[in-house]
Amino acid sequence: IATHQDRDGDGDGRSTRPHLSVLCRTREQVAAAAACAAVDEIVIDFLELDGIREGLAAARPKATVVAAPRIIKPAEEALWRVLLQLDGADAILVRGAGLLSRLAELAEEEGATLPRIHGDFSLNVANAAAAQAYLELGVARLAPTFDLDADQLCALVSALPPSLRSRIEVIIHAHVPIFHTEHCVFARTLSTGNSYKDCGHPCTRHSLHLVDGRQQRHHVLADSGCRNTVFNSQPQSAAPYLAQLREAGVRNMRVELTDQPAEVVSPLLERYAALAKGGGARGG
Repeated sequence: IATHQDRDGDGDGRSTRPHLSVLCRTREQVAAAAACAAVDEIVIDFLELDGIREGLAAARPKATVVAAPRIIKPAEEALWRVLLQLDGADAILVRGAGLLSRLAELAEEEGATLPRIHGDFSLNVANAAAAQAYLELGVARLAPTFDLDADQLCALVSALPPSLRSRIEVIIHAHVPIFHTEHCVFARTLSTGNSYKDCGHPCTRHSLHLVDGRQQRHHVLADSGCRNTVFNSQPQSAAPYLAQLREAGVRNMRVELTDQPAEVVSPLLERYAALAKGGGARGG
């Protein structure tokens, strides 16, 4: 896959210092992350495609990545083509093998030079053979699946050729997605409509959580295809294992935000940056 070359010092393996990326889902989070000195890169994962350009501008001078939808159906090619036409994005976060294949075809058939491609955890890479296959295909950076614990992540990295190890990215803080559905909870509960044609788009104006029997609040987010993802109420943190991951050769680390308010973003990121550099306290 023909892609733009990595920018100097943005986590491509030329530097041994930790590289901290943060995935933001609101403009307020982007602004807070852009003002945080600990952040190297901002991943923009917005519901509304027409807000991404403003997000990219707000994220500068940080390196920027735009996240593609997790699911793209055959009739939804326009969704990812919009992402390719954005000016200013350094990379695209690919979440499915189908889109990766389609981008490869685009490069071959049309001679297009694509943004750098980052592979997300939803590619379900769980071993070194799969990781090496994706990296050699042209994926510049790759996040393994959430199914691996710290020991298994380190084993995966150690089993890769040395030249590829620094291209693995570990998600060190995230509310893990636990359910993905075509059913739109927003349209069902906050409107009288049945689809995007008549629901009034409440997902763009309201925050919604599902409350389970233990009174845990699980955040619900819609994507640009009107599909909903439910995120675990409790964040999963790799904070106790960062030293182990560093020793295995992991340099790229990502924090994923869901609905955190802007005022908590910088303290959270600064704490993880300190831990990633070896400054640290334990704890989840």
